[in-house]
Amino acid sequence: MGQIPQSIDSLKTFLNTKPKDSTYVLALNDYAFLLIQEGNYEKVNELIRQMEVLSSKLNYGTGFYKSTNMKGVIEYSKQNPEKAMEYFKKCNEIIKKYKLPKKIYQNSLNNIGLIYDQMGDRENATKYAIELISFQEKNNLNPLKSAPYAQVGDNLKFYKKYKESLRYYQKALDIETDLKDNSGIAIGYNRIGNVKEYLNKNREAINYFKKGLLYAEKANYKLLESDLLINLGRLYQKENDYSSAEKYLKKAEIYSRDLEANQTIKIVCSNLGDLYFAQKKYELAEKHYQEALAIAKELEDAEFSYSANQSLADLYELKGDYKRAFAYKVDAESAKDSIFKIKTLENTEDLLRKYQTEKKEQEIKALSTQNKFKNLQLDTANKQKYYFIAGLFLLAIIGSLLFYQSRNRRITNEKLQLLNENLDLKNTELDEANKAKTRFFSILNHDLRGPVANLVFFLQLQKESPELLDEESTKRMQDKTMAGAENLLNSMEDILQWSKSQMENFKPQPKKVAIYSLFEDTKSHFSSEEKVQISFENKDAIQINTDENYLKTIIRNLTGNAIKALNEIENPTIIWKAWQENEISYLSISDNGKGASDEQFKALYDDKEVVGIKSGLGLHLIRDLAKAIDCEISVDSRIGQGTTFVLKLT
Repeated sequence: MGQIPQSIDSLKTFLNTKPKDSTYVLALNDYAFLLIQEGNYEKVNELIRQMEVLSSKLNYGTGFYKSTNMKGVIEYSKQNPEKAMEYFKKCNEIIKKYKLPKKIYQNSLNNIGLIYDQMGDRENATKYAIELISFQEKNNLNPLKSAPYAQVGDNLKFYKKYKESLRYYQKALDIETDLKDNSGIAIGYNRIGNVKEYLNKNREAINYFKKGLLYAEKANYKLLESDLLINLGRLYQKENDYSSAEKYLKKAEIYSRDLEANQTIKIVCSNLGDLYFAQKKYELAEKHYQEALAIAKELEDAEFSYSANQSLADLYELKGDYKRAFAYKVDAESAKDSIFKIKTLENTEDLLRKYQTEKKEQEIKALSTQNKFKNLQLDTANKQKYYFIAGLFLLAIIGSLLFYQSRNRRITNEKLQLLNENLDLKNTELDEANKAKTRFFSILNHDLRGPVANLVFFLQLQKESPELLDEESTKRMQDKTMAGAENLLNSMEDILQWSKSQMENFKPQPKKVAIYSLFEDTKSHFSSEEKVQISFENKDAIQINTDENYLKTIIRNLTGNAIKALNEIENPTIIWKAWQENEISYLSISDNGKGASDEQFKALYDDKEVVGIKSGLGLHLIRDLAKAIDCEISVDSRIGQGTTFVLKLT
């Protein structure tokens, strides 16, 4: 085979002078690739037809693969991933039919994985990435690209399996290093730096980001340089090195403005706002937060709108401008509601995909059962034939019939008994499901009716009888309305968390969590509680490995229950403590309330307890979430002295 030229002009000369053999097909393919980059799809389709005709004449399997692959490339470049997927999967069929070289199959798997990634189907993209990695290792093939390793790393990071993701990210970086691709190397260092940051290894993360920045500069990849500069600025701020943080962030701001990259400008402005806020340079902080918010609105980025509005609300509250703080707080909650709706739709789509998969599996099982039944019918017909032949012998047929009748009766009785047992089991499962549903709706009714009623009362009073309220009362009522709305939202989030914990396949996502951050969250959550003094003791700055959201919800509910228990108590006090004994972590909450009997805490241990529980969702949620994260809970309540809950986290 002769060498195929690379430029368009030389390819034209080659195609006009060379014989129409298999090399000619490959040259047509290379020519088509160059034309796709120019967007000349009409000419590319003409070349594909030539490839197909010549491949058919030569019975050239690689030519059939190349022409089909080119159709997929066209659809991919036109942003039609579903159509591209059809062609790339046809490529696999051609590869198997003609037993094409392993490297071609390697490239095909890579294409399919990339399309699934473009479609946002993370699970299938990862599935094909793993298949490709396994195929390469089994056949001792050098990886063509780093993409499959990066895809698996991304998926592991998504599920917060950070240490496992690092192995795949490092492999992706090694491949880019072997290819001497400066852009790829920079991206690889950036990925690893991000994971190191998630693991709270800030100094290591800074080193990776700096290495990535060097290679991004070599590649003159300004947008990636901006991202790495932002990462460095953010981490230096975490390390309280404000001078270095500002240096990197200001440089990122210059690059992103030159590129007119609004997404990056939005992020750098937000980070500069945080930096100036931490330095108490409030005017500069406000300026950058406002720009970040304006871009977020323009891009319809609900998550960033929430963050920017919340930052501005905090800023104006600190400056004493409560009216503007309240307005931004309302906008933040509105954005948060949009985020919740988006995530709900995503979860619904995942559930639908799971349902469709399970339904198809059930249809396959049903078809298998039907085939078995048909085989059984065929066997029975054969047996009857043999019995008919045996009918020539009178005594034999009588004995056979008696035996057959007895055996059928026994089999029928056994089937009936099995059906009855299955029916009883199904009835039991249905009964348990109905009880669980009843329990859930009883809790739902108890815990949401009160907050909703209070919220409606506050709003009606402000609307219908404003003359009853002076300025101070109006301000207090507005604060109560906002607090009521926040508590209602938190209650709804807790209910969703509890309901998710009841799903068969829902699992916690453990990671390293600082007790300090949990206590800070609790302090912030109950900051409007003025009557009760809440203190926190965490002398050893303990860190534990658990699901942060589960434990945070447990702590919030225990605190909320303790506040309720302190109603009408003089000098009401709640104390949270954290300590370790024999490498086991403990958390405790104590109050100086009236105490309660063991019966009132029955829901903490009895899955079926519903009626008569004053704390509604709280104890049920605590019980179910604690089980999920292997947390043991004990309670010591003494009448007239108070109550202490102890959480044991192994």
